[in-house]
Amino acid sequence: MNKSVQESYYNDFVNHDLWQVSDQSNSLENIKFTIKNFQNNYENLKSSNELDNQFMNDSYQSLFIVNENIITLNDRRKMIQDFKKIIPEVELQKLISTYANQKFLYQSYLQLISETPEINEYQIKNSRNIYKIDKLDDGSIKLVATNLSDLDIKNNNNISKYKSFGIRATIVIPPNDLPIMKYSHFIKK
Repeated sequence: MNKSVQESYYNDFVNHDLWQVSDQSNSLENIKFTIKNFQNNYENLKSSNELDNQFMNDSYQSLFIVNENIITLNDRRKMIQDFKKIIPEVELQKLISTYANQKFLYQSYLQLISETPEINEYQIKNSRNIYKIDKLDDGSIKLVATNLSDLDIKNNNNISKYKSFGIRATIVIPPNDLPIMKYSHFIKK
């Protein structure tokens, strides 16, 4: 791996002081199944003129950072135009749109709930998604999808133990190799 790819791998897969890597979600079988599902979706998109219909269509406030360019929250059509200017290659647009949406965060959320079931006692508020997409020097695409949310106790009789949580799904898609994927999360007291 060249230096920028190594740094990217370290920053998003190894250096996780706050983030706890989810072992159950990161099983080889689970990752293969997830990648296969996203790959099937991508193959369907390749024969169309469209991007994934969930791309830039989050119900939460979201921020897209593509190759260090911030795409401001605007109407979806304008956001997609800005994205296409930054990433002019149609195949890459379709590939990125396959992963850069809420579906990609789902597995990480399930892992957080399975490890901390009492989180169901809370109401999620101030939720926001951040998608950081970079084309690396070796031609790989790196996507880090993050959801950050505050928590509020549903029942005033309960004591608030947790204040916020974050879930993250990270993938590096090399041009000629299998993708590397990790799920992680944190919960703050």
